Amino acid sequence: MPWTLASDIDGTLTGDPHALAELAQALTDKREAGELYLILCTGRRLQQVIDGFATEGLPFPDAIIGQVGTEIYLPPFTPESPRMAAWDERLHQVYRRETALSFVAGLDGIELQPEAFNTPLKASFYLDNCPDPEAAVATVRERARAAGDGYMVVWSSGRDLDILPAVSGKGKAVHFLVEHEQLEPGRIAVAGDSGNDIAMFEECRRGVVVGNARSELKAWARDHADKDIHQADASYAAGVAEGLRALGIL
Repeated sequence: MPWTLASDIDGTLTGDPHALAELAQALTDKREAGELYLILCTGRRLQQVIDGFATEGLPFPDAIIGQVGTEIYLPPFTPESPRMAAWDERLHQVYRRETALSFVAGLDGIELQPEAFNTPLKASFYLDNCPDPEAAVATVRERARAAGDGYMVVWSSGRDLDILPAVSGKGKAVHFLVEHEQLEPGRIAVAGDSGNDIAMFEECRRGVVVGNARSELKAWARDHADKDIHQADASYAAGVAEGLRALGIL
């Protein structure tokens, strides 16, 4: 059975074009040999990932998980590609965007992200101008808990707040794909650099934290010594390659 690698894009694969070119070739070789199932798991929209194949040298994957785990796409990847219907249906059963938006009511300095990053299954905000972001996030989390089990709050990079369906997120989307594609659940590794990647590490035993990762992910990895997580010295794609070698995948 092949390995499954689910990797974030921004700040994980990107950041060092030379290292990304080397890693992309190595991953492509393993995919073509039938030894790897590659998932790009990102906060980006589908079009941004497609653009990245040509403009950034992103490796071509077997699946794309976009919009922080609320959308799944399978090849062929085009701007008109439909979202995976089974995943969409699962999320719509528990999530109401109007309810998610109500969690930020009355909180100062919270700005709705551009329309492209907000969907019926994802309410996303910037907290750059919030006077006390941590307190605001705590309030949003409490409101989400009070609303029931349908909502998940993801806080990352010191400014990005996403309110998602509780059954979504990067980690659960990876798990769903592994089941759907009948992949080996014991042969999964993930790679990331920020708080919105924690969900992947929660769902999987093996992972790579790149050297440039933000403090929230590094702290989480230190607190979970029971998992096989490689904290790389190298940054960006070079850090991913370092970790995959340490885990015996490359």
